[in-house]
Amino acid sequence: MSGELDSLDLADAHRLSVVSGPDGLAVVPLVRDPDGSWRRAHPGDGAAEAVLTLLATAPGVSARGRFTVHAWTSRRVTGERAIAVDQTNESVIVGDAAVVKWATHLQDGPHPAPHRIEVLRTNDFRFMPNPWGLVTWRPDDGAETLVVSVDEYLPGAVDGWTWAVDLLARAAREPGTGTEAVESAVAQVGTVIAELHAALAGTATTASRADAGRWREAALETLDESRTLSPSPMAELLRDRGAQIEQILTALGDLAGSVVIEGHGDLHVGQVLHYSGGYVVTDFDGNPVLPAAQRALPIPAVLDVAGMAQSLAHVAIVARRHNQLDDRALAAVDHAARQSFLRHYADHLAALGCGHLYDPRPLRAFRLQQVLREIVYAARHLPRWMYVPEAALPALLDDGTVGDV
Repeated sequence: MSGELDSLDLADAHRLSVVSGPDGLAVVPLVRDPDGSWRRAHPGDGAAEAVLTLLATAPGVSARGRFTVHAWTSRRVTGERAIAVDQTNESVIVGDAAVVKWATHLQDGPHPAPHRIEVLRTNDFRFMPNPWGLVTWRPDDGAETLVVSVDEYLPGAVDGWTWAVDLLARAAREPGTGTEAVESAVAQVGTVIAELHAALAGTATTASRADAGRWREAALETLDESRTLSPSPMAELLRDRGAQIEQILTALGDLAGSVVIEGHGDLHVGQVLHYSGGYVVTDFDGNPVLPAAQRALPIPAVLDVAGMAQSLAHVAIVARRHNQLDDRALAAVDHAARQSFLRHYADHLAALGCGHLYDPRPLRAFRLQQVLREIVYAARHLPRWMYVPEAALPALLDDGTVGDV
């Protein structure tokens, strides 16, 4: 195949091919036709089924040239269909039991997911789709990266930009029972994230001065980017409140000596699925805005907490955008949701004997950094999203209860 750098043979005339193209490296599933030629495999051609056969016949960890297979299941199922949504990667559902995801845009290594998922499995973390296996690949001149992942399929699962927006909108219309439903949902999410961090507690280390300095400089660099890219009136707000923002972000440089873990790294409501069995966390690929070497580094647990808390604030903004809601009622629900999440997270983490992992003092700074990243993302990739940070930034700066737990 043109541009092919490496390949992994699978069962039944299939293989995985790592190719180089105009958009970088990608993994491509291939199938061999009766005439002996190879072509791109599509759902129904059996390439995803062949990956499951590989996992079932190669338990544990096995090296295949520059590929490594991590197999945690012996199940074999058949019947392929595509997931009909836009995705960064391409996914195929097999037998309504597993999801096989091809990495159509390979990240530079080291990729954080294999080790984090292995740690979570070892510590019996139950709140993620059950991982069936992974295939990684190591380029000659680089670090290992993820090319295929296989997880349990959860029928009817929806992400937080759907379930949370719907819940907050309903609660703003129905104070009382609606608010109770929101608080119950985010309380469950808080306990799930506490369970996640407790399962990762064995990776705990201590932040160095270099770590703290990197977090401070990264936050200030994001501020500079947002100033450069922001449209008016956002640019005016960043100018008028610049000294306050810089003061908040600069405090991240004081985190030397704090506890850090191999956390999720890119946590927000979109990474939390709701299905008939409750709530699960997905996507352990790390923060895509960071350089590859930094995505795998330990982080303060509060960084994950801040990402989730700030995304709940963004959920309220999205709900208001798409529904006729009373601003005062929505603000009350937004506040109640974030406080319920923070309180149940902290209480459950402490009950698990891991309260030392969470220091809430940098919560405001990391939430602020996330809003600035939303500004940069909207300016560069999705201008219609700018309404979210435009509303979120002044609300966060004026919120005197942001650190309450």
